[in-house]
Amino acid sequence: MPSVSYAVRKALALLFSLISVIGNSFSGEPYVAEGNALLINSYTYSLEDGMCFGQGLACDGEYFYGFGAFKAFNFNAVTKIDADTGEILEINEMCLPAEVMLKGYSHLGDGCIYSGRLYVAMEDFGFRNPAVAVFDSGTLEFKDYFLVPAEGRGNGRIPWCAIKDGILYYTQSNDVDEIRMISLEDYSYAGAVKINKTLYKVQGGEFVGDKLYLVTNSEKYDKPVYEIDFNTGEVNLLFSHSTSKTDTEGEGIAICPLDSGADFHILDVGANVRISSFKSGLSE
Repeated sequence: MPSVSYAVRKALALLFSLISVIGNSFSGEPYVAEGNALLINSYTYSLEDGMCFGQGLACDGEYFYGFGAFKAFNFNAVTKIDADTGEILEINEMCLPAEVMLKGYSHLGDGCIYSGRLYVAMEDFGFRNPAVAVFDSGTLEFKDYFLVPAEGRGNGRIPWCAIKDGILYYTQSNDVDEIRMISLEDYSYAGAVKINKTLYKVQGGEFVGDKLYLVTNSEKYDKPVYEIDFNTGEVNLLFSHSTSKTDTEGEGIAICPLDSGADFHILDVGANVRISSFKSGLSE
């Protein structure tokens, strides 16, 4: 017998589909619009499944881990997907404990995997107390959460987070002119690195060495991926992908080499949800 949460997301999917028809936001075939990248493959999912991971993405080389939310209904989920086949393997629906939701937390964003745990950006309904939720990558169970320190909250929005060498990096979504940092040792604010270009509608981020890559939804059709040199703060466009002139929303990013040759994996959400995998040339 289907779970109550499954029935809820079927109803939400129908609502999303009607909005998509009105807004003409059907997802077309993805392609590289600009820059050095090659589309390798893509997996497309219905909204009733895709809403369980349509806000963010992480990858460990074997699995994609997706993070989903529908803010108005306090629906959140963590999903495990076979990275080679795109098959959905496990979903933890309504993954936030009641005591966390009662504190106003209603939206998971993009996240990452680090030391066997999933760290996921989390916003409260009023954007006052941004936080990071922590899940076990094996069981997808909620483990803990911690607040973004007051001095690093910005406008209260935290759409993504990524971890490198025990430091968690994040930004707000708009007017992004710096990358902020939190120490995982004591969850204290660790300062910020200025960048030389202000970015808008930032949705996801991931590290490769000393380079940070951010995916944005700043253009209606083309979804830019920016490369940031952490030593200089210089921002450059790596590539931009498009969804065939359809009004979709670019979401999270995961960077992980797979046997297919793909290393950049990006979410798009419209009338369906898609994971598109690209070969960037960075690993050559």
